[in-house]
Amino acid sequence: MVSVIDVSQVTYQYPRKEKPVLKDISFTVPAGQFLAIIGPTGAGKSTLCYTFNGSVPRLFGGVFEGKVAVAGLDTYENEIPVMAQHMGLVVQNARSQLFSVTVEGEVAFGCENLGMPREMILQNIRKAMEFVGLEGLEDRQPSALSGGQQQRVAIACVLAMDPEVLVLDEPTSELDPIGSEQVMRVVARLNRELGKTIVLVTHDTEFAAQYADRVLVLSEGSLVCDGTPKEIFKQEELLAKVRVRAPQVCQAAFELRRRGLPITGIPVTLDEAVQLFRGLNGQPTGH
Repeated sequence: MVSVIDVSQVTYQYPRKEKPVLKDISFTVPAGQFLAIIGPTGAGKSTLCYTFNGSVPRLFGGVFEGKVAVAGLDTYENEIPVMAQHMGLVVQNARSQLFSVTVEGEVAFGCENLGMPREMILQNIRKAMEFVGLEGLEDRQPSALSGGQQQRVAIACVLAMDPEVLVLDEPTSELDPIGSEQVMRVVARLNRELGKTIVLVTHDTEFAAQYADRVLVLSEGSLVCDGTPKEIFKQEELLAKVRVRAPQVCQAAFELRRRGLPITGIPVTLDEAVQLFRGLNGQPTGH
């Protein structure tokens, strides 16, 4: 399978910092994969994402070793506007990305910077707004929208430029549960219906378990585990060691196993948990 992201032996240290924030990280991401990156605060997750468009080290300085390529382009050798044609970044606080007077102007901005013809820009705006479920709000002020709507506008801004890869850095961390679910459904559709490669940085392990094909675990700047959600979230001791909260259904299964129930497989989604717990109906528990 063709890879769209190649990270090879990347080590990075911010200016005036004593230790690297990324340490000898290597992995590849096949085209069309939904990848989640998890880990405790300070693990280097966001910094890793900024290497995908060259912001690290181009904007931040510091010492960078190794190589990152997106869509075959070396992010160290290509300018950020060039990388923006292939990789779109949505940050944690959508408000910090939105500055135009209208939603339409916001979504058009990136396309205009890429030099797209006006007719194509209008077409891309319409498609992007429909996809994220915000059609009819083109003339609204971004600041007047809800947090979830603002985050979907930020996604539409990226989607209108039609990159192969979308990287979302904690897109739901400031949203309520309803807004979070709306955003994640849009992200899942980008992957499932449009074939976009998704990289999701998140503390919400439920979302990682539900939507991702693959999970990377970072701790103190190192890649400590790489596998499917089921392979990752069944490892109770590893998750505790790196201070990552397991999905709630996994925690329930861990507790039932400690109480002596015959748990043979750890569920990672609600549907899997329902099937498992139905099978345990009537089993005695220890205390």
